[in-house]
Amino acid sequence: MNELPLHWSVEAAPLEHAAAFSFEARAQELEALKRYAGVEDLTSFKAEVKVSPLTGGRYRVSGTLRASLVQSSVVDLSAVPSSLEETFSVEYWPAGSIEDAAGEAIPLNADPPEPLDGARIPIGAFLSELFAVSIDPYPRNEGDNFEWNPPSPEADASPFARLAHLRVPKNPDGE
Repeated sequence: MNELPLHWSVEAAPLEHAAAFSFEARAQELEALKRYAGVEDLTSFKAEVKVSPLTGGRYRVSGTLRASLVQSSVVDLSAVPSSLEETFSVEYWPAGSIEDAAGEAIPLNADPPEPLDGARIPIGAFLSELFAVSIDPYPRNEGDNFEWNPPSPEADASPFARLAHLRVPKNPDGE
């Protein structure tokens, strides 16, 4: 995984009240996301996002990510179409606030805050990463089963048994 494929962002400074945004990936962004996540095809990638200002220059970004994709089955490499729907909520803090809060205890079930990218909230970067970690790591079609039968051991288990047929038979005349 290289550079993050989505560069969507929201200007943080003018937000005084919660604001809603809709994002939809265009063809070249779909192609970049497909390569980034290593999927066979990506036909749709949409996000409904709500940005709410908090105190101290902090923001909460929440919403839903929806995607339609095709992966290769881990059983037989056939196409596995699937839909993805993930809800999320993450806080963005100024980098200095994150460093100042490093000594504070963060609840175990809470994600650490993401740093603000200057005066912009980098929503595309977060959605790219969320997509990559949300796809099924072992996709397979309904009813796919992987059955492996190990080869049966040969009667001649000697390491030299297969070489025996290469031996030149001795001539009965002694030559």
